[in-house]
Amino acid sequence: MIETIIKRDGSKQPFSPTKVNQWGEWAARTLGTRVDWSSVVLHTVNTLPKECSSQVLQQRLIKTCLEYNSWSYNRMAGRLYAALIYKSIFDDNIPSVLELHHKLQEIGMMEHLNYSDEEYAQVEKLIDHSKDLKATHFELKQIREKYSLMNRVTDEEYESQQFVYMRMAMALSEDQPKDRRMADVEAFYELLSNKVINAPTPNYVNLGTPLRGFASCCLYTVNDNAQSIGVGDHIAYTMTYMSAGIGAHHQIRSLGDPIRGGTIKHQGKLPYYKSLVGVVKSSLQNGRGGAATTHFSMFDPEVNLISQLKNPMSTEDKRIRGMDYSAGTNKFYARKAAKNEDVFLFNIFTAPDLYKAFYSSDEQLFATLYKKYENDDNFKKTYVNARNTLLTSLNEAYETGRSYLHWPDEMNRHTPFNEKIYLSNLCQEISLPTKGYDNMKDLYSKEDHGRGEVAVCSLGGIVISNIKSDEQYEKACYYTLLMIDKCIHKGHYELPHLETTVKARISAGVGIIGLAHHMAKKGLKYSSSEGKQEIHNAAERHSYYLIKASLQLGKELGNAPWIHKTKWPSGWLPIDTYNKNVDSVVENELQYDWEELRREIISNGGIRNSVTTAHMPSESCLHEDQTIKTSLGNMTMKQIFNLSEVSFEEAVSDYDKFNGGQWYDLKTPIHVKTRFGLKEVERVWYNGSNNYINITMENGDVIKCTHHHKFLVKGVDGKDYWKMAIELNEDDDIVTHMP
Repeated sequence: MIETIIKRDGSKQPFSPTKVNQWGEWAARTLGTRVDWSSVVLHTVNTLPKECSSQVLQQRLIKTCLEYNSWSYNRMAGRLYAALIYKSIFDDNIPSVLELHHKLQEIGMMEHLNYSDEEYAQVEKLIDHSKDLKATHFELKQIREKYSLMNRVTDEEYESQQFVYMRMAMALSEDQPKDRRMADVEAFYELLSNKVINAPTPNYVNLGTPLRGFASCCLYTVNDNAQSIGVGDHIAYTMTYMSAGIGAHHQIRSLGDPIRGGTIKHQGKLPYYKSLVGVVKSSLQNGRGGAATTHFSMFDPEVNLISQLKNPMSTEDKRIRGMDYSAGTNKFYARKAAKNEDVFLFNIFTAPDLYKAFYSSDEQLFATLYKKYENDDNFKKTYVNARNTLLTSLNEAYETGRSYLHWPDEMNRHTPFNEKIYLSNLCQEISLPTKGYDNMKDLYSKEDHGRGEVAVCSLGGIVISNIKSDEQYEKACYYTLLMIDKCIHKGHYELPHLETTVKARISAGVGIIGLAHHMAKKGLKYSSSEGKQEIHNAAERHSYYLIKASLQLGKELGNAPWIHKTKWPSGWLPIDTYNKNVDSVVENELQYDWEELRREIISNGGIRNSVTTAHMPSESCLHEDQTIKTSLGNMTMKQIFNLSEVSFEEAVSDYDKFNGGQWYDLKTPIHVKTRFGLKEVERVWYNGSNNYINITMENGDVIKCTHHHKFLVKGVDGKDYWKMAIELNEDDDIVTHMP
């Protein structure tokens, strides 16, 4: 029970139950009977020592709320957390937007925004800090820890949530016409602060600052020569430190193929994959290492090896876990797998025309060329079973959750682009044309020479569950595309040719966010026919209003300079090439006037963006994090790392960088529950993340753990021995001790 409170200034005063009750009552004020604030307060007070600081008391109140694990208690925690943020950052003296911006500009964290004092006065009337008191704890925590401006060396913080949104709104509207600029500031701020628009991390972190890296995704291809491979690594390195996730495609020879007429034997793709991991992990993005997904063909001669590079059980020389993998397949391969037939393997060197046909929408051309090579006795063929190879890849996807499939034939069919598409991005929602560079000179030229292209996509999201009408949806689409447009043209491009192609394409990827919440509010299940129809209708509305907004921006700002390289000028619409199998899932009765939209697009010669839609990963299943019992309660690894000198993300980055585990010292020792009672520990070992396996006990209990988790087992000599989960035998006698 608390007796003494230590104030922030170090002074001490007797604990006041009345004051802490007022905190609890205030935090629960808008939640009615959905929370029991008195129980939160009582539990918190009873778990704290006789003397503690006011900050610890606030943090423990928040922790108690979160332990109830409900939406209402998370909102209660949010109000307490908002108050803690204002106290910690501003000492309850919230500055004006102008005052804060002047401070940030003086220390070099913000650049000067071209607004008058009168306009700043209008901004002050727009910003609404009370919105933070309605936010959930996880919302505030996400913004504070990931997106707000702070000195990550000294941990000095500068912004609360509303200041972040206003900084973004003002930076996006700065160069708008004078007669509409403040209206655009208001619109951006309202849409961002009301969680109608969801922006990508680079926008939150970099808008209004000297940092101008806004690209969310970067995709590139390398050709089958040493210079191109080197250029590819340079692209990956540069775009990683410019805040982009990486999608890579190596259209190169395979292990054992001849080089220079056979004087050198090709060492395969693995050395180049290892090099890619090295350059991507060498730079940090807001405290974490970069990330990449590399793409390969299911017909590649190294397919079985590449498919298992992510597997922790692969041998050291055949394991590259520092990036993700995506296997490319097509309908031809799928039919072979369905019939349990064999396929022969090929690559860009052994069958260049067949390889190019694989990356096209022409199924007949691919089948014809495949048959030609199959009947050619002079063509050396290695066969594998299509089903077994596919199952290996799918099993890796299931086991690791970080191996994917992409379908080049479908990507090149259902697309507004005329050029060839080889790959997707880091998270697999983007499909854009790329072309390999054969030398660094072309990459550093601003000329529209056509000898290479790095694809970049800027992302945004529409939070469907927070939209009440079609009019609001249309407005959200317009301002999301305008946000992306501003970021593309404000952005700094370290690679000169990238600036040329990005501003010529103006590719946007706007996805649907909050679909699960939207479905829950309507009482619909994904699996029901009504639920599927609702998703179909939502997707149609999303696509229609994005294209309509891009058309409007095309009229205001001009069409994308390379719009002629797309199907838009001819009147193409996604309803023309969608997969007709959808018609067997839902009734495809369109809600909007697509034909009128088509006529307007043709009349305008196209739209502002080469592409408008991309549904990025945004929904996730809830799961319980593995925890460790400590004197402070059950703690996850992330929570434990909060007590160390480095973050959990840095530990993950270190593991990938050094390819092994590391010890990390804790700032303050903690007591961990062991079979012998509490044990004080001063450091923590991180050895990477591993897949779970299930250990079923005799009584039917299932223990979920990693392969390397150790169990105490009774030996034949009666002594206890430690064995890893992967080493357990069916008849092992596991020693258990109740805590």
